[in-house]
Amino acid sequence: MNRQRQGRTARRQRRLADLCWRAFLPCLAASLPASAQQAVTTQPPAEALPQDSALTPVPLPSPYVSQPYTSAGSQRLPPLPPTPNLGTEALPAAGQIESPRMGVLAPAPAAAAAPRRELLQWGNVSFHPHVSYNLLYGTGILSGPDQEENTLQQTVSPGLTFQLGPHWTLDYTASLKFYSNEAYEDTVDHHVNLSGWATWNRWRFTAGYAYGSTSSPLIETAAQTEQDTHNARVGADYAFSDRTTLELSAAQVLRFTTAYTDSCTWSTTDWINYQWQPRLAVAVGAGFAYDQLDPGTDMTSQRVLGRVRGEVARKLSYTLEGGVEIRQFLDTDASSKLSPTVQGAIDYQLAEDTTVSLFGSHDIGTSYFSDQFTETSSVGASVRQRLLRHLSLGVSGGYSFTSYSSTLATDTVEREDDRAYVEVSLSTVLRKRIQVSAFYRYTDNSSDNAGYTSGGNQVGLMLSYAL
Repeated sequence: MNRQRQGRTARRQRRLADLCWRAFLPCLAASLPASAQQAVTTQPPAEALPQDSALTPVPLPSPYVSQPYTSAGSQRLPPLPPTPNLGTEALPAAGQIESPRMGVLAPAPAAAAAPRRELLQWGNVSFHPHVSYNLLYGTGILSGPDQEENTLQQTVSPGLTFQLGPHWTLDYTASLKFYSNEAYEDTVDHHVNLSGWATWNRWRFTAGYAYGSTSSPLIETAAQTEQDTHNARVGADYAFSDRTTLELSAAQVLRFTTAYTDSCTWSTTDWINYQWQPRLAVAVGAGFAYDQLDPGTDMTSQRVLGRVRGEVARKLSYTLEGGVEIRQFLDTDASSKLSPTVQGAIDYQLAEDTTVSLFGSHDIGTSYFSDQFTETSSVGASVRQRLLRHLSLGVSGGYSFTSYSSTLATDTVEREDDRAYVEVSLSTVLRKRIQVSAFYRYTDNSSDNAGYTSGGNQVGLMLSYAL
């Protein structure tokens, strides 16, 4: 019996080490081995613009983030770190417009780059240079309220990834952005990502830190917005048995801007997972967060959550999470707000080379504007088709609705935005290490505040190389 238990433990550790080694490094560094929703690839971070984009549904801004829990046949990855509300970029890179995938495994791209070779190594440290070039033209991009502009944006993004032994990864990427329209300032963005993990007996520990210094046109502010973000998280998982695990996590998310509200969020989200069947896992969880805003109204919130994750006939995988949030607005006359919170994603392998995905969410987060908070509902779908072995065609679309409500008075809405988009992209890999992608996107953002209404067309081309 002891030998069988030891054998199972050894197999689990081998699977864990293998997954962490193969995980998408830049995403891994930013989110701690959390790329359950990303395909394995050597592509460097998509350096177009910060995480959100003026033509993208706002990513989940809440400090509470879904924890992917896989079936018994695959290794569970640690949860994504909280995503600060970085606004919605007006010029996102190809593929950035989709919402977070909640840990549902995404289909592999049509052509994956070759595995990394350890050409540059010193002891247990290996070095992997990477560089990308982005050419993007967009119309209807806001440079200020009610000021739509057309611009060509060129982005050169050199970077270096350090693999610090088998458990730690460090990446630095600089993005030099050049605009053809003088309404926008040329900038140099910086991104630093560090992540790692360790195990001890039945415990697994994760830690990570991500820093970003960016300046991009955002839909929410209707202007090019400078901001520095610091995203730090620690986590610990404990296996009570092969079926039951405990997940503990704590996070700090800091966002500092030059002209808008600064936010500091401290949060914890904890789960009890139970593997009910080989392809069905359920979980219950609870979370607490404190938002400190300057200037603005500080907030606290508590959540009670439930989650189900599973697979059907190895063709359909799903993650569904829901619960309620109670949010308090400190030192104001506004009453507490009770809101639902929902996240979900479904992937269906229609054929060997075709995958259909659906995703949606409803969540609450902080705003760039003083004494406001956001409530966002979004839905979307995408189709991924492999063509001629070496090409990958992607078609996606989505809709989101965001309201900006006052923290000083109950049920007072300051602004409402409707966003819709359609995107078509085509990508391939040349000579094993050069990735090429092109896309077209149409977006429309309608606001009851006319100064924040925008929309237009975007076309882009991206070349990237990773050693």
